[in-house]
Amino acid sequence: MVSRDKGFLLRRYNFRETSLITVFYTREHGKISGLLKGFYTQKKEFTASLNIFTLNEVVFYPKKRDLWLVSFADQIKDYPYLRKSYAKNLTATLFTTTIDKIMSPWDVHPEIFDLLSVCLDVLKDEEELKVLELFLIKLLTLSGFEPEFTRCLRCHNPMGDRVYFSVSRGGLLCGDCTIGVNDAQYINKDISSSIKYIQQTDLDKVLRLKTSPTCQTGIFYILREFIMYHLDIDIMPGLNRVIPHVRKAN
Repeated sequence: MVSRDKGFLLRRYNFRETSLITVFYTREHGKISGLLKGFYTQKKEFTASLNIFTLNEVVFYPKKRDLWLVSFADQIKDYPYLRKSYAKNLTATLFTTTIDKIMSPWDVHPEIFDLLSVCLDVLKDEEELKVLELFLIKLLTLSGFEPEFTRCLRCHNPMGDRVYFSVSRGGLLCGDCTIGVNDAQYINKDISSSIKYIQQTDLDKVLRLKTSPTCQTGIFYILREFIMYHLDIDIMPGLNRVIPHVRKAN
């Protein structure tokens, strides 16, 4: 059966001399790996250059095996500003890298497709660190990897004024429940409240959220430690050279 879908290009690499293997994140089929036979032979079915981050219309043949045959690809949308700003390009790379790492093949989440689409759009004019943090928090929440920021992980009670975060436990602890948890660290209540708000609030409202540089740095530190520990991805490299707040989290 032939299927047609829209997909963001996450990754690509050459296959032999004439073909291309790609990884798309599509709206209706999730993450798919596709083989474009004869891509470099100027076949009319492949009119797009298939650059990373681009949104494309693709036609493919779903199979039970990992690699699907892509018979047509045409670019729908490009993000030229990403080629002009190293900071924004690096931020967008973290979008695609994290989706590629977290999402299993064919695990369909239209909300994650829409999240990537919105964040690539707003990244053009918004501050990089702000959009990155919103994206990562929302992605972790939608994919089921989110840290617990609503109540204490141990006693399950609502959090008081003293808030601690444990990377290994994956969420917040109250002061009484930090005993025996070696990595429990105190965090500012503004940081925990901001992360909780982002987790639970629609993206259009979250984009209006204003946080201080200190709060942004704290959020970034927590996200970095959590993602490194649980997903083995380091979101720091390169960012500390181009985004001022990030240097403080190093």
